[in-house]
Amino acid sequence: MSKVLARFNEYLRSNKFYRLILIVFVIEASWIALSAKYPQAFDENFHFGLIKIYAHYWLPFLTTQPPHADAYGAVARDPSYLYHYLMSFPYRLINLFVKGQTVQVIILRFINIGFFAFGLVLFRKILLKVGTSKALTNLILTLFIFIPIVPQLAGQISYDNLLFSLTAAMILFGFKVMDEIKSRRASILSITLFLGSGLLVSLVKYAFLPIFAGLLLFLIGVAYHYNHKKLKNFFSQLIKNWHRQSNFVKLGLVLAFMVPLGMFCQRDLVNLVAYHSIEPNCSEVLSVKSCMAYSPWAYNYKKHAELIAKGGSSILGNPIVYPFQWLYWMWYRLFFAVNGPESHFKNYPPLPLPSAAALVLIVGGIAALIRWRRKLFKGNLRLKLLLTVTATYLIALMGQGYYTYRYTDVLENMNGRYLIPIMLFGAVMCAQAISLTLRRQQNRKVVFAVMALFLFLEGGGVFTFILRSNASWDINNKTVVTINNTARKAVQLVVVSGPKSYSSKLWFFN
Repeated sequence: MSKVLARFNEYLRSNKFYRLILIVFVIEASWIALSAKYPQAFDENFHFGLIKIYAHYWLPFLTTQPPHADAYGAVARDPSYLYHYLMSFPYRLINLFVKGQTVQVIILRFINIGFFAFGLVLFRKILLKVGTSKALTNLILTLFIFIPIVPQLAGQISYDNLLFSLTAAMILFGFKVMDEIKSRRASILSITLFLGSGLLVSLVKYAFLPIFAGLLLFLIGVAYHYNHKKLKNFFSQLIKNWHRQSNFVKLGLVLAFMVPLGMFCQRDLVNLVAYHSIEPNCSEVLSVKSCMAYSPWAYNYKKHAELIAKGGSSILGNPIVYPFQWLYWMWYRLFFAVNGPESHFKNYPPLPLPSAAALVLIVGGIAALIRWRRKLFKGNLRLKLLLTVTATYLIALMGQGYYTYRYTDVLENMNGRYLIPIMLFGAVMCAQAISLTLRRQQNRKVVFAVMALFLFLEGGGVFTFILRSNASWDINNKTVVTINNTARKAVQLVVVSGPKSYSSKLWFFN
């Protein structure tokens, strides 16, 4: 038995297994891209619509609301626009040769799969750089791609897919800058490019701002610590490094910072000054009549009016209750299934085994992390950086959700996909802590890994989509419907699917 476990562990840490992870992920996401009826639930029509709007402009600097764009909110003041602008260029090329919307959507979906797959490659580098073994890294990535919402997000048009890969790239860039600061070789080139890149990534989706803020705060702290608690020493290094650069490099650095800064100011800073918010309320930019065409805004507007009409009392009178609701729904919406437009995106509960296994891993991982926190983080600046970034992002995300809840009295902004940019950071910290708990029991580690893989394979990933869906979810293509119906019958034979509804009060699904 020990030899079998040792062989499995050897395979788990191999590059062959890592390549298998990427192949399985691409198959999962491709299944979604080729099967799911447009638009998918995660605002796919919103993203595709904006891509088509930006296809009419050569520059992204909109001064007024584009014609026929009210269904997408205050487009000219939207701080998350760079994805749509960049994706408009492949769309322009596709539109020259392909006029059918279904094929256009599928091609753009595959570009998004490429974004996400590249992100997996970068995130693996991050996990290895913080001291995670190859076996544990590959296990984490495998469990990650079998979280149902991961392939479902990757297989549709969404700025979250580009943000996923760019977040990983910025963390790796942050590691490089930190290493230079630690060795007192701070480079004006690296820091300027890092700042400019961070500003650009925040224009892909403004939710990156708390991640960027966490990175900056941590790097400033490192600079302070490694320069004898005198930041002037750090800045003097940068000035000296600046003077050593050629005029050509200096010009390039100025442009590399000023162009992203100008783009950032054109949206975010102007929004902040003019509307006192980075993402202004639609009605502050457009008329209420125009904003009513934007369905998310219209929904919140009506809910706010209902809340005012009943005296402003909220469902959750005690704000302490809110974080528990937030955590519950985040977990639920990582593992649930969501139908297409024909059912108005009806939700179905997670499959029991992968969702329960994830809950056990989360609770056990957090407990182990609390126990081993000193040993885990001692001397590991990279892991501390991930902790800082994770904390700033989660605080901002929960804060925004609570603000929206107080406005609408509806538990909104609790979508599990919002956790994806930082989920692997939390996973690696918990996984390393669990590994420390089992450090003297190698065989038990391997058994633990096998059990986790088995439970996630029991309906995780694309299997949730297959088992919870029916022909109404599928693209209107006879071959697609036939393949999915066959897959549903086959998967049901080997996977514990559980019911599509629950009556127990312990479950909030319905």
